[in-house]
Amino acid sequence: MRIIPIWMLPTEVHIHADQRLAFEVLTAFSSEQPGGGTAKVLEKESETELLVEFHTTGKNLLGRPKTYRTVERVTLIKPEQIDFEGVEGPLKHLRDRITVTRAGDCCRLIYNSEFGIGKWIAGWLLGLLFVKPQMRRLMRDHLQEMKETVEARAKRSKVYPQKPCPLKDMEEGMSEKAPRAFISLLSQEEVAADDTSHNHHEAKS
Repeated sequence: MRIIPIWMLPTEVHIHADQRLAFEVLTAFSSEQPGGGTAKVLEKESETELLVEFHTTGKNLLGRPKTYRTVERVTLIKPEQIDFEGVEGPLKHLRDRITVTRAGDCCRLIYNSEFGIGKWIAGWLLGLLFVKPQMRRLMRDHLQEMKETVEARAKRSKVYPQKPCPLKDMEEGMSEKAPRAFISLLSQEEVAADDTSHNHHEAKS
């Protein structure tokens, strides 16, 4: 069945660390990840393309703790962008993008995501009602965990020592904003004949 994608509002946070250090920490797919999850590189397809297995802690639809396993194709655009494409996992469609933008001697992380669970209209409604709120919480929690991990590394870094940030850039906490330039990465064949998906995309843009 066709997949109707659901777009999440981008979530962003200020990081008191150099952009290059943030990118380095976020792309160090080691056994331990922020928030208690794990990551393992299964295959290095090129210098910028990786196949990575993630185990991410979260909650199920009943609010109980659960660990989710996904395999994702990761594309690195140093030092400002990391793209994730779901290959295996509980969601039929998953595209994430983390953008690392400079803010003086510090940076901001912007987290974009879209997902789909299949089953046409029924799956789209299920995703909106139950999956989207959990995805929003997961995004916010994960972004906060990344912020804490990167800033802790910056405090002891000699290569990229922590420097003062301009006051205008130091907006602590996270915010959600309307999508900017995050375009669906679904193939044309999946959405071209889907008027419902097209109208839904326009409403979210």
